[in-house]
Amino acid sequence: MERKVIPKHRRCNRERSVSSKFPPFPNIGNTCYMNSCLQSLLNIEEFIRDISRQEVLWSAVPEAQLLRRLTDIRDCHESTDYGLKDHHLRSFKKAFSNQAPEYTGSAQKDAHEFLTLFLNEVKRLSPHLKRNAALQGQSYTCPVEDHHVFKMENMRTCKGCGHQSSQQEEFTSLSLDLVPEGSVEDMLETYLKEQEIEFRCDCGGTTSELKSSFDTLPRVLILHLKRFGFTQTYEIQKVDDPVRLQRDLVVPSNQGGGCYSLVSIISHYGGTESGHYICNSVHPEESPYSTSDNWLTYNDAQVLHTTGSAACEEQQNSAYILFYKRNLLDQENEWEHVFNR
Repeated sequence: MERKVIPKHRRCNRERSVSSKFPPFPNIGNTCYMNSCLQSLLNIEEFIRDISRQEVLWSAVPEAQLLRRLTDIRDCHESTDYGLKDHHLRSFKKAFSNQAPEYTGSAQKDAHEFLTLFLNEVKRLSPHLKRNAALQGQSYTCPVEDHHVFKMENMRTCKGCGHQSSQQEEFTSLSLDLVPEGSVEDMLETYLKEQEIEFRCDCGGTTSELKSSFDTLPRVLILHLKRFGFTQTYEIQKVDDPVRLQRDLVVPSNQGGGCYSLVSIISHYGGTESGHYICNSVHPEESPYSTSDNWLTYNDAQVLHTTGSAACEEQQNSAYILFYKRNLLDQENEWEHVFNR
């Protein structure tokens, strides 16, 4: 059974006001992992809008039940009717469990695993929905491919003869090792740093250098901080090392860099046997150009007002999934570059 660990900032900052405009989600049975992910995704307005505007293309497709259940939750997001929210959350979880049977029941699950499976399931629907749209003389754009998917290039160089070979991989999130007393930028640099690997080349060489780089950049970059790992005796353990959470991040790529801003943090409190997830996100009504720094803390049945600065400070030891949104001006420049090619 889920053990709700009360975060320190909840204990010491009780003066923070409760939000009435954005009522919370009920926990329907160890579903804090699902609630936190849904709150983060619903906060990415363009992603949800792209799903909604194409409803005519997927609404009559039986395989797209998960999208229907997500839009039901979107429609009741601001409702104070807990019974209605409970119903739609259970319907969503049932639709998700039909595709991922291990989510049947009330066992606590990993938020990153859930998020990855959900995004992959929406992406898996894309070929079918594109064919269905073509039959209607229309076109379908996968929201996951359009907002979250990016490609990494792995370049391998033989240290003996210099022969190079590259391979591309597609991702919806990037998992980063923690760097002691490091920042998100430090972790990203470590991931992209060249490393030596054992590899037998045709020239007889046995070592190569492997360099990873972003080949494309997403509109929303999801970074997973690897707080769970194994000890030398193969027992799972959680690492609570602090990470400096940067509000702004410059990400290099083979096609030019991108500037990103932090818009959501999913945090995990507790250990390996039990714990609790919460979500801190930019206030839905916050303008990209605002300096008020309004954020909300979504903690299942409670939503509190906070600030982005406070969230970054308080979640250093518990931040687990970070959502970075590419700056609007940066995206406009990229589209102008593509149009003018």
